Amino acid sequence: MLSELQSVINAVGDLPPMPVVATKVVQLMQDQNTTAKDLADAISKDAAVSARILKIANSSFYSMQRQVKTLEQAIVILGEKTLKSLVLASSLRGLNKTYGLMEKMLWEDSIGGAIGARLIAQRFRSAEPEEAFLGGLFRHIGKLVMNNMDQEKFQQIIEGVYNGEGDFEGLERRLFPYSHAVIGEAVLQKWNFSENLTQVARHHEDLSISRKDNPDLYRLVITVNIADKFCRYLGIGQRIPENQLDIFASLDGKAPGLKPEHIEKVLEEFRCVFEHDRDAFLGN
Repeated sequence: MLSELQSVINAVGDLPPMPVVATKVVQLMQDQNTTAKDLADAISKDAAVSARILKIANSSFYSMQRQVKTLEQAIVILGEKTLKSLVLASSLRGLNKTYGLMEKMLWEDSIGGAIGARLIAQRFRSAEPEEAFLGGLFRHIGKLVMNNMDQEKFQQIIEGVYNGEGDFEGLERRLFPYSHAVIGEAVLQKWNFSENLTQVARHHEDLSISRKDNPDLYRLVITVNIADKFCRYLGIGQRIPENQLDIFASLDGKAPGLKPEHIEKVLEEFRCVFEHDRDAFLGN
């Protein structure tokens, strides 16, 4: 019997490989003898990724006390976990086969989710911030694959949602063999990411993770779910903002201890951070 991963590959074609520079950096990080210079040398082979990392490292989001001028300096100051997050974020854009308005929206949605999830994890102490960043970054990678697979069908879904023909999940079931959540899980499995991150891609919208059986994963999924709703509410990576969305009510009691005013405060902080550092994260 075929595994679900193999079934997804058979249905949608080859899943994208992890970006080259990210693969190299992840490999180097597994070697205890790797130095900051080794990592900097590997990253510097991709000029676009290198430039983005330096811009992001100097953004207010990371609150550096002095300007970071070299990759090696950024690695020493930020640490390896944050570096891995930034390399993956900076190289994700390169997975698009083309880069037009739809791809720009998907890229903005990914970065918005990453920033939001990291901020929420920090403020609510709900998850490890860099794991939350990656969870937010990759929560919709299945959508990127679907868009690469068939841009016309993916556009039909976006337009259908905009025109009130149904929600994204219902429309994608009509046009694609698997949901973006299942495809996203398969991509992250192929890239050998942790079980937690693959499960975030699969369940960040349905929240069908048991809080009792796996509390850490549950909190991570909730963190990414809230970040996703922040993006929808503010219109980050969306055609229009969903400013009628009641984020607290939509959690349906699945985040005990959280109050509406907590959500409102972090939402406003996220809005300010994203607007201030938008160019650092999304610029060329």
